[in-house]
Amino acid sequence: MRNPAATYRVQLSPYFPLNDLQSVISYLEKFGISTIYSAPFFEATEGSTHGYDITDPFTINREIGSLKGFRAVRQLLDQKGMDWLQDIVPNHMAFDGKNTWLQDIFELGPRSRFYNFFDIDWEYKGWKKVMAPFMGGSLEEVLEKGEIKLTLDQDRISLNYYELNYPVSLNTYPVILEKAGYGKMAEKFRQQSRDDRQWEDMKNSLFRELKQDPGLRESVEEACSTISSSKEEFLKILDLQFFLPVHWKTTEEEINYRRFFTINGLICLRMEDAHVFEIYHHYIQQLCEEGLIDGLRIDHIDGLFDPEGYLEMLRKLVGEDFYIIVEKILETHEQLPLEWPVQGTSGYDFLAQVNHLFTAAKNKRAFTEAYQKIKPDLPGYSELVYQKKLFILKERMGGELHNLWLLLKDFELISTDETTKGNWMEALCSIMASFPVYRIYPRKFPLSEIEVETVGSAYTEALKRNPERAHELDRIKNLFLGRAEKDEGKMLYLLQRCQQFTGPLAAKGVEDTSFYIFNRLISHNEVGDSPENFGITVSEFHEKMQERQKNFPLSVSGTATHDTKRGEDARMRLNVLSEIPKEWFQKIEEWKGINREFSAAHNAPDDNEEYFIYQTLIGALPFAEAEQEDFYERTRDYLQKVLREAKVHSNWANPDEEYEKAVFDFIKNILEKEEFRSSFDPFQRRVALLGAIKSLGQCLIKITAPGIPDVYQGSELWDLSYVDPDNRRPIDYEVRKKYLEGFKSTDQAEQLQNLKRYFFTGQLKMYCLHKALKVRMEDRELFEMGEYLPLEVKGDFSENIIAFARRKKEKWSLTLVPVLVGELCDPEELRIKPGILKETYLQLPKDAPNLWQNKLSGEDFEADNKIKLEGIFSRLPVALLTNHH
Repeated sequence: MRNPAATYRVQLSPYFPLNDLQSVISYLEKFGISTIYSAPFFEATEGSTHGYDITDPFTINREIGSLKGFRAVRQLLDQKGMDWLQDIVPNHMAFDGKNTWLQDIFELGPRSRFYNFFDIDWEYKGWKKVMAPFMGGSLEEVLEKGEIKLTLDQDRISLNYYELNYPVSLNTYPVILEKAGYGKMAEKFRQQSRDDRQWEDMKNSLFRELKQDPGLRESVEEACSTISSSKEEFLKILDLQFFLPVHWKTTEEEINYRRFFTINGLICLRMEDAHVFEIYHHYIQQLCEEGLIDGLRIDHIDGLFDPEGYLEMLRKLVGEDFYIIVEKILETHEQLPLEWPVQGTSGYDFLAQVNHLFTAAKNKRAFTEAYQKIKPDLPGYSELVYQKKLFILKERMGGELHNLWLLLKDFELISTDETTKGNWMEALCSIMASFPVYRIYPRKFPLSEIEVETVGSAYTEALKRNPERAHELDRIKNLFLGRAEKDEGKMLYLLQRCQQFTGPLAAKGVEDTSFYIFNRLISHNEVGDSPENFGITVSEFHEKMQERQKNFPLSVSGTATHDTKRGEDARMRLNVLSEIPKEWFQKIEEWKGINREFSAAHNAPDDNEEYFIYQTLIGALPFAEAEQEDFYERTRDYLQKVLREAKVHSNWANPDEEYEKAVFDFIKNILEKEEFRSSFDPFQRRVALLGAIKSLGQCLIKITAPGIPDVYQGSELWDLSYVDPDNRRPIDYEVRKKYLEGFKSTDQAEQLQNLKRYFFTGQLKMYCLHKALKVRMEDRELFEMGEYLPLEVKGDFSENIIAFARRKKEKWSLTLVPVLVGELCDPEELRIKPGILKETYLQLPKDAPNLWQNKLSGEDFEADNKIKLEGIFSRLPVALLTNHH
């Protein structure tokens, strides 16, 4: 299999097109990258910076480049022996007037070959239309204001509402032509053949005439204007359409299409249909067969009706030896299904595991008790998550909930006279909000043991919270397990359909709500992680890596992605706080006192938000003063998102801009207050420097532990960014190229001193990544297939250090990293304190080599089954040793 050795994630966009990528490929190769890992690059909505809002899966986004340009990039990659890993989006497309498939549906309706491609209930209320929930008011209000109108465009007649532009149905043309005074032409359109090619020819012929005949054009434009100004006539036109414009808030109560999460502008596909699968993947298959793409990353696998079935079809399409990973959020004790024909995940699970390794688990209680004093009325984390899931389901996904109720009723899985609709809805809400994982993957009854256990867990939790709904919950549980005396196919369909919504429910209720409220230690309020957890031991990490090596050795190891809530180095800074709870919470009280005049002025921020802000500043304040120029503006924009996602004092639907401004003023005031900065800055600097040491360790573990290391664009230097769009800012590759050239020095001792002296540039991190990647590229087999051997550290502070070996035949590597750094390290010198590890050593296996070289420092070591750590860490606080020079 042509799998990656190390990937580099790029967010191709109008601001970083293929031409720009081409200019950095040589740099990435020299840096140690084998594979470009690209965000979706297919035609998307105008200006898209992420590419997940695809409008045409059969072409490369013109704002990014062209197929010719991609081939040129590929040619350069081939010259350098590099590969391409492509992110694809089978779950959804953009609900947009430029979506070529929707255009076809809106013109032709049931005659369109794409009519059943989208997850639309065309029978809903007998409408035969899909809701288009993009208006800022009701249809009545919009018509009164004249905001919606018919327009004659260059190649079609459209319905327009501000930026919204949808082609009208073929049945609309004769009405408009009749109104324009062209009865014969109108009749010709009415009598059109059922051959869609003839419709296309007729439409094209009309628009050629419109270009040649100004009088015709003027008449048609006038007809469009006349109809638009008449409410009665316009409503008749709307009746002819295959879409129904409604207020965007309507989806909170009803919806007749499946969307991505709660985003109206992303409409989901029926990818379980083999024909839809075949058509959607046609261009992707071409790119793979031409050798332009070497691997696929599947976005939001949990949105699909039958993920395993999808992956089986994909595997058949691309072949057994093609590299495939899936984007999947795994809970702490959850495992990726072993039967899935994939190499692993996109790395959120690894991110969480390494994040917890650098957290002092022993201080969980102290942290929790101190945080409870700050926010005493906050429910326990699991209760908070349950409440917020219920809120999302009832207030933001009411349409989806209503459809599931209709499914229960229409399939006759319940007797509606048993009790009221409200009771069934409450029970359904409760059991869905109680699912302990994103979802399960049922394909038949009886369910697997783990699926039965998961359904049972959701049922038990729901019953505990709603004992009065026992009757309904019992019935739903038995339906989910296939044990009710009902049609088995209908019970299975209900369960599979519900599982398409438990994932979005978790994402919106947990990641996009609870993560902004439960602020005990926000380094763990992270995609793939959970703030409920607080650190793991070294031995627990070893167990997870051994399991990873056994089951998914080629799974991606990510520490930053386009989705992460904060930069990977910001998280490491915050994890330092886990080591010093007493000092940290004393500082919080001190700062609250100093800044009380600002928080009291408008009763904003509240105590929980203020605590969040101090953590935010600790994690994100740049090392270099030059980079602090736009820090307030970036932080203000980020905090606006935080406040709205939390939905406590503001939200996206009804933002409280006055409250938000008070919070922004608070941040501005404290950043300018000398008394606060004289207390905050020295503490923040020490934490940031200790965090930098953790960051170096995180880098080294990512490169050498089981899995394929991934570097998110730009994060080869310090990554202190906020959530998107902040983490998609332009990358200065020229400075990175310059730094990489500087690593060619032969005097490593002097070089390391200089790198530490200028640590604020991030070059030290880049150096460690580069050196480790070079070792990996020189012996891919060792790191991809070699054993993972936990090693024992003995002596003082042994529990603060992790050590492991990778072994393949006679080749070895050793990774040594301090995970708890507060007592061990001198932050200003970025080193382990001299003499502190004098009595500490690494115990090696009996068959381990005797001669080693530290690839980061250039030093050689001899070992007789043990290595003294004092010497190993003399130049750098992390070490990578190999027995081959």
